[in-house]
Amino acid sequence: MVRYVQTVPAPADPYTGDRLLRSWLDRQLGPDGHAAARHRLTALAADVTGPLRAAHADAEAHPPTLRRYGPWGERIDQVRTSAGWQAQRAAAARHAVVALPYLPSARGTWGAAARVVQHALLHLYGPESATFSCPVAMADGAAALLSLPDVDREVRDAWLPRLTATDPATAITSGQWMTESQGGSDLGRSGTVARRDEHGRWRLTGEKWFCSAADSAMAVALARPDGAGGGSRVLVPFLVPRYAADSPLRADGVDPDAPAPGCGCTGSRTNSARGRCPPPRSACPTRTRCRWVTRTCPV
Repeated sequence: MVRYVQTVPAPADPYTGDRLLRSWLDRQLGPDGHAAARHRLTALAADVTGPLRAAHADAEAHPPTLRRYGPWGERIDQVRTSAGWQAQRAAAARHAVVALPYLPSARGTWGAAARVVQHALLHLYGPESATFSCPVAMADGAAALLSLPDVDREVRDAWLPRLTATDPATAITSGQWMTESQGGSDLGRSGTVARRDEHGRWRLTGEKWFCSAADSAMAVALARPDGAGGGSRVLVPFLVPRYAADSPLRADGVDPDAPAPGCGCTGSRTNSARGRCPPPRSACPTRTRCRWVTRTCPV
């Protein structure tokens, strides 16, 4: 008897093969608005069924690693990710998965419904993203925060264009450093404290557990200004650069992939929030002693 083995069925094109998605876009955008989005959706769908599927498999097979020390014993705390993870990063930028609702051309075409088109892009991108959809979501949240009118203009101008860039060589993502072990989802128990130093710069002292997207160039970290009292309403988001290349305190000759000077963020380990997750997301416990933050970003 010949043993029968079923072959893996080839998934349908996630855009042209999804009648419900296309009918929903017709209702939300109208026929003309949907037609204007079609080239973006078909281009991303082609990547999803081709190179991004392979990138997903590579990222799953090669989880991130934390390199704590350099060859001479210096503390470096570098999160290293796979080629597949980097391919996902580049595709998210190239297809404007984060950037779309911030692009003047998109707002001119769809208005507020640019978010509908972005949602459709995420619907196509997410299943084969190796959960890069997590840093995508956090980058979008950071971009929305920095877009607020009361955010320091210097901070906005330095970071928002990179969060919303469509050039993979320029685009960055953001982490979120919110949770602490003593509070969990109760942010009101956060113990990280923000104090100004003699130069007027904010310094954060505390421990975040865990740190989402620890390989991102920046993070939004919650801290309690010294003397502000208890509870969650007084917490303030701070922008923290992760690498030396992103810090104004960087000296000449410093490895741009080293931790930001004066930041003092040290990683304890990388692990997974869902047992098998390839990206450094949501479950990278990091002892965070952030000694320098650009500005507060009040919401």
